[in-house]
Amino acid sequence: MTTHPAGQLAPDENLVRFDDRLLPGIEAGRYLITVEQRLPSAHLPEDGLGTVEQIVDVRAPQFRLDPSWVHAVYPAPHSQGPFHDLLPHITLDTAALPWQRRPFTDRVPGRDRAPWLALLLFGEGELPGDPHALGATDSVTVRTLLDGGTAVEGPALDRDSADPALLDTPCQVIDVPKDLLEQLLPMAHDLGLLAHARTGGRDAAPAEGQDTGPAAYAVVTTTRFPTEAPGAKAARYAAHLVSLEGHQEPTAQADGRPVRLVSLHSWTFTSCPRAGESFGLLAGRFAQGNGEHSAAPLRPPAAGTGLPPHLGSLLEQGLVPTTHITDSGERALAWYNGPFLPRVAPALPRPADGHFPDADGLLLHEPRTGTFAAGYACAWNTGRALALADPGFATTLVRLRHQGRLRRATVRQHATYQRQVYGGDLPTGPAAGGSPRELFEELLRGGTLDALATVLGAPEDETRPPAPAAHRRAAPRHLSAPREPSPDAREAAQWLNRLRTLSGVPFDCLVPDQRMLPPESLRLFHVDRGWLDALLDGARSLDRHSDADAVVDAELDGLLDAHGPVPTAGLLLRSALVPGWPALIFEAAADTTPVEVIRSEALGADVLLMLFDRMPDRLTLSEPAQGLHFGVDSTRNATVTPRTLAPGRTGTPLEGREVTASITTTAAGARILDAGRLAALLARELAPEIAPRTTLTPAEFAVQLVRAPQRLTLSFEGTR
Repeated sequence: MTTHPAGQLAPDENLVRFDDRLLPGIEAGRYLITVEQRLPSAHLPEDGLGTVEQIVDVRAPQFRLDPSWVHAVYPAPHSQGPFHDLLPHITLDTAALPWQRRPFTDRVPGRDRAPWLALLLFGEGELPGDPHALGATDSVTVRTLLDGGTAVEGPALDRDSADPALLDTPCQVIDVPKDLLEQLLPMAHDLGLLAHARTGGRDAAPAEGQDTGPAAYAVVTTTRFPTEAPGAKAARYAAHLVSLEGHQEPTAQADGRPVRLVSLHSWTFTSCPRAGESFGLLAGRFAQGNGEHSAAPLRPPAAGTGLPPHLGSLLEQGLVPTTHITDSGERALAWYNGPFLPRVAPALPRPADGHFPDADGLLLHEPRTGTFAAGYACAWNTGRALALADPGFATTLVRLRHQGRLRRATVRQHATYQRQVYGGDLPTGPAAGGSPRELFEELLRGGTLDALATVLGAPEDETRPPAPAAHRRAAPRHLSAPREPSPDAREAAQWLNRLRTLSGVPFDCLVPDQRMLPPESLRLFHVDRGWLDALLDGARSLDRHSDADAVVDAELDGLLDAHGPVPTAGLLLRSALVPGWPALIFEAAADTTPVEVIRSEALGADVLLMLFDRMPDRLTLSEPAQGLHFGVDSTRNATVTPRTLAPGRTGTPLEGREVTASITTTAAGARILDAGRLAALLARELAPEIAPRTTLTPAEFAVQLVRAPQRLTLSFEGTR
């Protein structure tokens, strides 16, 4: 079943297929394979050849879950927002995992397809072992879990069915009061509606080297809504993916002991009142006309009225006033510019050899104010400091320079030898093309000792007629053949390329004034290529001599050019979107052509840096694909608009038709969705499409509850 929720993304970009389940070829467990062979003829003395039996263990995760198998969770860990109308869920990379085992201990017909995993949501003060809903768990060994105890009711599992190697390994458990579990855990016939398989979406690209189509995921949803309390304080919740294998159904509980559940994965989030920070509210601030929140060039704020025009012009260009301490110790005013500017920076004049030997040559004079512009000098010193702080790179660069000087000396020695030995008349004979020792002995035997002394005493730059071709010796192969870059050169170039994307550069060097990036703001900028070059020159200044290391510098320049494009533009985002939506999707384009993202990295708790190969004129922010949420429309009394299941139109809302969700509130204030009743009500609205069935399948139920990811497109002309 394929759906294109809300028509918000192009069909070729975000087609999603929902399936009821992805059943494994064989369930996990222990199996006895019996092989019998009988001969067909009754006249044979023996009609059977005996029986062969073999025990086979089919293994699957049972007590622990590899964290890498968790593709995404919603709400995001430690996020805050108005989640009262959304059902938290978890997305797993292993699509068949929820159906590899069976829930509960009884085998009631019709329950075989229910998942053995359930997602439970606990508020503050509900779990005795986690009163603050921080996602805390207890650690016990698998052996202790299976042995059980008198204080808690654990899973009724046979120890022989578990992998013996796992018995003494730890697993995480939570002890849930029985009355609370009866309220939160769905019935077996509703449990199947809360898990489905999903294929497609923007995050479902095939794995590297795989061309069999997009990957599949399993999605497990809870039935509990976070509480909405207008005007109340935020409420924290802990979500736990638990195992139901070996447990009884909630209505079949026999005593009041707490139930011990294996927690395979947990996280925590905070549900705020409606005035909280949702994706739409946060992203909408970056639209034009929202003052300091809107997308704007990265520059210092206006300094107020009365500022001289030439100073205001410097601020408009992205320069920041700072204190400059001269070599003599005096304090003076200087202007600093980082690599991010609101304009295209002019080319930085380069020395004859292409590299700045020190920072003093990068102190530029600002004639209108009579001060220095110290940005490029700071870039040079920053690059040198970062190189010195990395002993691996410093050692590699010094070794590379030593190798370059040794090679240069060898070439010069060979050239000198050619001039000295072959500069005059050479002896002929068998030894003429021999080794230097043989040539030397031939010279002595030929009575030319005086000529040899004259040759060895000749100055290095003396010009001599070339030796006859018959007697000239070729340069050694390691000096004349084209040379592949050494491992040291490649390693140094890779380090410099990372530095060229400003990896490791202190944030104060990038944004010198915090007022340039206020909270909840998005800033665009051009990248100053001269600043990057000065940064790399400082890093390469270790053990550098301009006359002796030109060849090594040229080799590094060539390797850097082969590393791909240099960042020329980018953006800085400072917002609660960064921690709340860690997989936030950015799409940048210039003249309808996608812009290449060279680097995308969170620089702090709420700051994101992106570098592009050119300045975009359109930017789209989208919730991540795991933002395909499930919930109800709380603005219309918790209703669900039915979506058609007709082929080719699956997922299209049926306007004008609504179904009110059945949500019960427990004595403790928990809001629980009656999934089975809602599925039956929706099936009644879609009767012509699903007849003769009277309820929905898990995939159909998921389609009805889809809340499509939100997205915002910003258009701008770029920066000057």
